[in-house]
Amino acid sequence: MIVDASVLLCAFFPDESQVQAQALLRDHAAGRERLKAPTLMVYEVTNAVWQAERRGRISGTQADQILKATAGLEIELLPLDWGESLPLARQFDRSAYDAAYLRLAERLNERLITADERLYNAVHSKLKWVDWMGDYNAE
Repeated sequence: MIVDASVLLCAFFPDESQVQAQALLRDHAAGRERLKAPTLMVYEVTNAVWQAERRGRISGTQADQILKATAGLEIELLPLDWGESLPLARQFDRSAYDAAYLRLAERLNERLITADERLYNAVHSKLKWVDWMGDYNAE
């Protein structure tokens, strides 16, 4: 299963889908799910954590702990080739970042799970393999 940065952030920051996001990460840690993501997720999560620290939502120590915990999940990170996500970015008028998650899921023929409401709403009617984090049911 492909996971985007919004899911990891949802697991660490209060959100309406936090329980489901934490359940997914537990399922991954227990080997019931195998999570994968494009390599850009490292930068997206790091930037979001940094922004939270910068805005005073979390301390520097908490930021460090979140990134350490995220790295400890050992999500498989996979590269994309130059321009590989561009057709999906164009098709759905999404960022190249969003399209990278879509493209990886498409290439690997796997489901993508997201907590990004704008991404989900933009694609779910045409891409049935994109799932909403709030709908995740832990095993």
